[in-house]
Amino acid sequence: MQSNHLTSASTRIFDFLCKWILPLGLLILLSGMFFLESRSALTSFYLGLFGIPSLLMLCLRPREIKTLLGEPIIAGFLALCIWLCLSLLWSPPENPDFGMMKIPLQPLMLFAGCAMLLQYRSEALKPLMLCAATIALVATIIDLVPFLRDYAPGHRMVGAGAFTNPLLSSHLFGFFCIYWLYTCITSPRLSVLWLSVPATAVMLVAVIATGSRTPLVALTLSILWLSIVSRNRRALVMITGILLGSAVILLLFPDVLGDRGSSYRLQIWQIALGRIAEHPWIGHGYDSELRIDVGIGYLLQEPHNFALGVLYYVGIIGLIPWAFILAWGLLSGYRHRLQPLFVLASTLLIYGIGAGLAEGGAVLTRPREHWFLLWIPLALIAALSIANRGHQLAKGKQAQI
Repeated sequence: MQSNHLTSASTRIFDFLCKWILPLGLLILLSGMFFLESRSALTSFYLGLFGIPSLLMLCLRPREIKTLLGEPIIAGFLALCIWLCLSLLWSPPENPDFGMMKIPLQPLMLFAGCAMLLQYRSEALKPLMLCAATIALVATIIDLVPFLRDYAPGHRMVGAGAFTNPLLSSHLFGFFCIYWLYTCITSPRLSVLWLSVPATAVMLVAVIATGSRTPLVALTLSILWLSIVSRNRRALVMITGILLGSAVILLLFPDVLGDRGSSYRLQIWQIALGRIAEHPWIGHGYDSELRIDVGIGYLLQEPHNFALGVLYYVGIIGLIPWAFILAWGLLSGYRHRLQPLFVLASTLLIYGIGAGLAEGGAVLTRPREHWFLLWIPLALIAALSIANRGHQLAKGKQAQI
């Protein structure tokens, strides 16, 4: 009898966390950068409302672990985490900081939490994404209007909340630009279209206002991907409009992207490759420090390329699971291209890959802007794949308009 009471109590706790806490945690993770004061606040909210609840849910139902490990993306990510933790053994410091082993647990719980949320509450993802995108839209308008009103050549939009750098801000503007573009293409309702078209335009203008060129490359790749997986007339019209709109803005404000040459990217990559060549197979270790001097008066701490960052810290061996999960994520998105949520998640991943060509370099971090480039899209794809295999996702083709 006591066993039945314990089982019933654990079920109620699991259901409560899945129904109320995880959705709230995911919403704050997606939109918190726009209104929280710092990244540390975002980390605290993420841990309290998503990371720790996800771990507790796994403790309540250990059988969920088997389901998670059955997804190749999660299995590959776990392999990357294990190798990353092992690399602390050969990191340069005499006393490696083994406390860093807790950091990979945070994105790992993102994968686990998203998977369990979509398994048992798959209907929650669409309203959550819409709510987060609406918060992002309102916050962006509030910041964009005064920026455009007081614009002067050379100014770059940063944004409020926890944003501190225009390039990092552009990652989130681009993330939600992709969301609104996806909504334009897939929604059959005219009322939604009236909102999503101007919302897409606002987020695109915000991306351009940051003066960052990397997200424009990422958006171009995303548009190409959308043209492949969304073959309908509305997709063609919206993509053409995006390209023409960007061209008009750049013609009217040719100096908005500045005149910064290559931003030392070639020099940074050359120096990073030289450092990678010192330990090509196992890398320098997770706790090592990268210092790149390109003669600008201060040292850079990132190779400004995700792949080079992985190679530097964990070498070719670590690059294998990293590249595998990216490739599997794109393959999963293409295989399920008739399901709109897969289209959204895979397009966000393409955007992240494009942005990572000339930005970033840390392998795993606490919640910050870089999560929107790889880990959030990959977690969504993995969760959608698990839910799809369990028939929790509604079947059906995209609206052909």
